Amino acid sequence: MSINKIFISVIIGLTLLSSPFVTANDTSFGDDNGTITFKHQSDISMDKESLFISENNILVDYVFTNTSQHDLDIPIAFPMPPIFFVDSDHNEIENFKLLVNGKLQETEHKLVVLLDDKVDISDKMAKLGWAADDVVNFIQSGDIPRGKKPLPAKWFYKGNQPRFTMSNYFIWQQHFPAGTPVSIRHSYKPSVTTGVPLPASHIIENFAKETCLDKNSQSTIKKQNTDFGIGWANLRYILVTANNWQGAIKDFNLIVKKQSPSDLISLCFDNDLKKTDPLTFEFHQENFKPQQDLNLLFIHKQE
Repeated sequence: MSINKIFISVIIGLTLLSSPFVTANDTSFGDDNGTITFKHQSDISMDKESLFISENNILVDYVFTNTSQHDLDIPIAFPMPPIFFVDSDHNEIENFKLLVNGKLQETEHKLVVLLDDKVDISDKMAKLGWAADDVVNFIQSGDIPRGKKPLPAKWFYKGNQPRFTMSNYFIWQQHFPAGTPVSIRHSYKPSVTTGVPLPASHIIENFAKETCLDKNSQSTIKKQNTDFGIGWANLRYILVTANNWQGAIKDFNLIVKKQSPSDLISLCFDNDLKKTDPLTFEFHQENFKPQQDLNLLFIHKQE
């Protein structure tokens, strides 16, 4: 049994940096969940990636090798989903844990503010003394926080809608010895867009294209529709940034798990995900080069 496949839109996740913070895309529907990206590090290969995805947990195990003749020390940052400035049924990434070669790795936090998804204005925002809560209150009320200077008008569209995103980053420095494999594991409760049950027609209209919900699945959802609607959750995960590393992923394994056998999962993927038990779908390939990110729709049958 396989899950349908096609192209989906790009999102940004966990980013390995060779320079100051890079762009993290904000999107109108759903939050961004992350993975590791090497920027301009052609000397580091990914020997293995094992990715587990469910609504409640994301777990990723990597093995990297520095193929150069010299040790490399590289700053790494994990950006959480951009803070939503409007009402939205979503949750932030929680319980982020990082292990390097089996040992817990400490991280520090930084609030990163990007104007138009490309210009880092974090220091300017900090000097003006505005926190995320101040921005939210200003958008809702139009009132400048007491004792603080107004933010530049060019940072906003009409109606006080911000042209910037604000994201919390986990940051650490990673040592890659020459010729020595490094194991990195990170896990967290993902950011998922969800809400009250919706009519089948609404779910199909909003998710069918971007999650490749085929006709059979649409028919199933319509049959499951009740007076209270259908339970749903949308989760997105970046994958294509693996193409920035040295060559393909030498050994790639993907596991997607649902909560109940009666649940339905739909996502766009160019390869077959095989059902291995009533809850689990898997894909394995050597020398894998991902062509798209993952956009998953979980449907829960209402009892």
